Amino acid sequence: MKDPVNLLSRRPRAVEDTPGTEADAQVQLCAFFVGDDEYVLDIRRVEEVLPPQRVTAIPHAPAFVEGVVHLRGVVLPVVDLRKRLQGVPAAESRKARMLVCKLGPRRVVVRVDRVAEVLRVRRGDIKPAPALMVAGRSPFVVGVCGPPDRLRLLLDLKALLRAELAREGALQPK
Repeated sequence: MKDPVNLLSRRPRAVEDTPGTEADAQVQLCAFFVGDDEYVLDIRRVEEVLPPQRVTAIPHAPAFVEGVVHLRGVVLPVVDLRKRLQGVPAAESRKARMLVCKLGPRRVVVRVDRVAEVLRVRRGDIKPAPALMVAGRSPFVVGVCGPPDRLRLLLDLKALLRAELAREGALQPK
């Protein structure tokens, strides 16, 4: 199976706007908020959306790794996206949710402030992230979609957690 986050790489360049092309294909994205910012993930990455669960802290984990949760017999790491993206811990809220996400053979839980909706977007309507975002401090933002007054950033969850995934066993379920 191809990596679900790679929505942009398969878009043909010469025939983007021709009806019936891959650019016209619809993709589904899970939209959510972290603070006031709206992000999207390929829905194929998201296994389920849960209300907040009890998290057990892990000593010496990266600051944005809250700990682990026990979910139906499996222990999964929990990443606070607000802390990872903005450097501040998640605010307590009834709207907060946990997204159980697939990262290849691994699974990880990401805490978000609220889930907005599932969007259907034409692949051709997802624009590549501006070069400054990719080259700078946001290599995990791979695209932008939505109307001008409500742009959503397409996250590459693997890139966002790359350093932690590279560490021996840092995010592997035990």
